[in-house]
Amino acid sequence: MARSFRYLPSPVWLLGCFLLLGVQMMAEAAPERFTLSMPDAEDNAFFAPANAASTNGCGGTNVSPALYWSHPPKGTQSFALVLHDPDGQKGLGVVHWVHYGLAVTVEEIATGVGAESKLSGMGGKNSHDTTGYSGPCPPPGDSAHHYVIQLYALDLAPDALEPGLTREALLDKIKGHILGVSSVVRQYQR
Repeated sequence: MARSFRYLPSPVWLLGCFLLLGVQMMAEAAPERFTLSMPDAEDNAFFAPANAASTNGCGGTNVSPALYWSHPPKGTQSFALVLHDPDGQKGLGVVHWVHYGLAVTVEEIATGVGAESKLSGMGGKNSHDTTGYSGPCPPPGDSAHHYVIQLYALDLAPDALEPGLTREALLDKIKGHILGVSSVVRQYQR
């Protein structure tokens, strides 16, 4: 009498197939990350000299850097931007740029528009009590300062906040409205 054998896969092989299928499904289902970037260099690189302030021998022409972002979280209605030097003022920090009310359709800020009124949205007050971009200017001889550029995705309409907010006031008003944040770091030294 002839015997018929049926091939049964080993439990280890089956488990491996299920794990591989699960990893593939998770990769396909994972949303893209909200990402802020600068086209000119890797994260933690030095600002270009043109980005530095144009006063007090800071070495620049106060040209704001280009910024690009992608994949905002679902429900985003506007963006807020803050450029902060935590090393400035001997560790107390210096705010170089506060801008908010950028519509969800905005995906980039072109080079140089931060110091002009051409940028949509509203300017907040920096540490120099002005609106718009104010380039880096650490004291001569200091070690390189770090400049943290943060972009907040908000569930607030672009016109929800009043113009002229400081960094502290902005962060207070957007509490509970932040859907995501992405950042890049630059350095500068003179």
